[in-house]
Amino acid sequence: EEEEEEEKEAAAAGGDPSSCSQGESSQEETKRHNDTGEPWGNSENNGCKNGSSVPQCAGELRRWTRGCYTLVHDAQTTEFALDLLLFCGCEGWDVEWGGFTSYIAKDEDEELLTVNPENNCLALVYRDRDTLKFVKYINHRSVKQTATQTETTGFWDFCFVYYE
Repeated sequence: EEEEEEEKEAAAAGGDPSSCSQGESSQEETKRHNDTGEPWGNSENNGCKNGSSVPQCAGELRRWTRGCYTLVHDAQTTEFALDLLLFCGCEGWDVEWGGFTSYIAKDEDEELLTVNPENNCLALVYRDRDTLKFVKYINHRSVKQTATQTETTGFWDFCFVYYE
């Protein structure tokens, strides 16, 4: 309930909480196009035979603090993707604060997998077109982290996605 109120306050203030965590590569995740304006892998002139797509990789370093989250993107044009998540600076991070990556089935409410931020841990997740992901909203409880670690108010992750 408190998280929903915080999200509404952020939206009412005109802020876009998702922008604090998403770089260009996240925002462009489902909008990759070639020089002809067609989505990658859909062009007949992409040099591949039998309609296969060209593998691609996109990556970024993201900082996660209070108020950050991502949205579910359901317009994935590739059949399969491999997600790589490497977490840094999240010693003592509590799951109740949010910030975990959640994988869900398209058109269903059931959560398939949760990847919690653990310091210096690598997560590899292979997903298909019907598996979607998002990062849960980091709520106000995360500021409690500053009481024990004054220099840290969030965490970082390296996020890479390899598309087939």
